Amino acid sequence: MKKNIFRKLKFCRVRSFKSTMFNILAIVLIQAGIIKSQPSIEDIGYFQIGFSANVFNEVNINDATASAMVLTEFFLKQYGRDNYKVKTPATFNNIDELKDIINEQEFEVLVMHPSEFIEVRNLDKLEPIAVAWRNGSPFDSFYILVHKDSKYQQFKDLQNKSILICSLEGTKTALWLNHLLKQKKLGSKDNFFSKIEYVDKPLSTILPVFFKKTDACVIDKSLFETVCELNPQINSELIAIETSKPLLIKVVTIRKSISDLQEKADLKEAFFDMHTYEEARQYLTVFRIGKVIEYKEEYLNSTYEIMGLTK
Repeated sequence: MKKNIFRKLKFCRVRSFKSTMFNILAIVLIQAGIIKSQPSIEDIGYFQIGFSANVFNEVNINDATASAMVLTEFFLKQYGRDNYKVKTPATFNNIDELKDIINEQEFEVLVMHPSEFIEVRNLDKLEPIAVAWRNGSPFDSFYILVHKDSKYQQFKDLQNKSILICSLEGTKTALWLNHLLKQKKLGSKDNFFSKIEYVDKPLSTILPVFFKKTDACVIDKSLFETVCELNPQINSELIAIETSKPLLIKVVTIRKSISDLQEKADLKEAFFDMHTYEEARQYLTVFRIGKVIEYKEEYLNSTYEIMGLTK
């Protein structure tokens, strides 16, 4: 039998009338700006997740927020936490916004690209606990594809040529492409290519290359394989002239200042068990995630490399 994580979290179901009135008064005073909340003090009875808007490029941000809300509420109900209120998920578009959320310390869980985690980990306020897993791996790889009948055999052959970039994994794709250009001493992508377009659908990224309307494209290996399953002729006409190292998909972190060690352990267990519930699997599928697995530091090695950083 799975452990009831929310029953193990040490929240009181019943509060005394005096305690309740005190909390209400404190909230009113805080909202009025008469007293300031202390970010390090735990927001007992509330739960908030946050995620990068770049993490779910393939999902409308409003749909992603609503799905995250429903999924969180499902687990609260599943584990009998009727008095546990869910805050609207927070989202961030860049590192400055992420830093603001981290410094406010009002969240329990943040989900982000590995490169984003690397940029803020020196704040020492996040604990990585899990990574996303899909198609049997916590990593993505990327292809640069050209038509087999083209004269492009190496990456340098694409100088002054047009390229389409699938934007569903935009952050990692951009990092890898910049790394590749720097590694081969070919300058910036804006100067190297004659034309760069970003496309939000895998098939729309691939077909122009297939029909020789565009010289090359950059796409996630798993997305390309999915398209080829439905359109086998594509696989026979396109070839990869560059393949990235496996890059970590997503990182799940929790607030380091959560002081209850049992609570942290229970949060981890909840994430690792998500894929065992049919309701949760539906939402994981929306986000192109099969499940989450335990974080390991070595998973970040390739991301450090393409960012040009050392640990």
